[in-house]
Amino acid sequence: MTEQRIWLITGASQGFGLELARVALDRGDRVIATSRNPDKVKAAIEPSKNFAAARLDHNEPLPQVKAAIESILTIFGTVDVVVNNAAYVQTGMLEEVSPEDTLREFQANVFGPLNVYRAVLPHLREKGSGMLLTIGSMAAWYPMLGCNLYNASKAAIRWIGLGLAEEVSTFGVQHCLIEPGFFKTDLLNPTSNVAKTDDSQRIPAYADMNSTADNNFEVFHGAQLGDPVKGAKIIYEVSKSLADAFFRYTD
Repeated sequence: MTEQRIWLITGASQGFGLELARVALDRGDRVIATSRNPDKVKAAIEPSKNFAAARLDHNEPLPQVKAAIESILTIFGTVDVVVNNAAYVQTGMLEEVSPEDTLREFQANVFGPLNVYRAVLPHLREKGSGMLLTIGSMAAWYPMLGCNLYNASKAAIRWIGLGLAEEVSTFGVQHCLIEPGFFKTDLLNPTSNVAKTDDSQRIPAYADMNSTADNNFEVFHGAQLGDPVKGAKIIYEVSKSLADAFFRYTD
């Protein structure tokens, strides 16, 4: 499978979303990079005929997500690879984090990505081909002090994604789950993708644990060993290899 592919990437203003968009464009593919603020995407990626930025907020209700996807599909006429990348980290001990904050975490990391797939799958089923890439996390594999809501959200998207793979394969649609470890992105940036419990929410009994968790996040951010550019290149090559293998098998 050597033809140009069209990518739809969520959360593309930074991190793996941004780097994967750059890699795909560099390899000659076309990319629709989405964000709640597409101007941030435009500022981060060099303009070209193969690139488009679009607004997509997967936290909006499904009808609005469907309308956004329908508009996005008109840009290049179709999409081939859909990357669910947008996510954030909610920290705090379970007893401290409000039900509302808990729901927001699962909305952003689970329910929203699922609605993106619900919105785009009718198009992919109709054309009989496509690939879904879910950016999960190694965090799905274990508990972590002060970060268990994030870990649980990634565990949820992991198992739903694996189940989805079986459901859509009969229509020529592939699913690939990517679970990176610690990469030097802004995921742990306290001013960007981390929502912390504030002092009014914190319970004195958890003071020592909160201190340890806060220190861990400060130490982790910026010290991750993984190179997101290299990681994005590997994700790209894996997706292409899977697509090539599937094409040969079904040809």
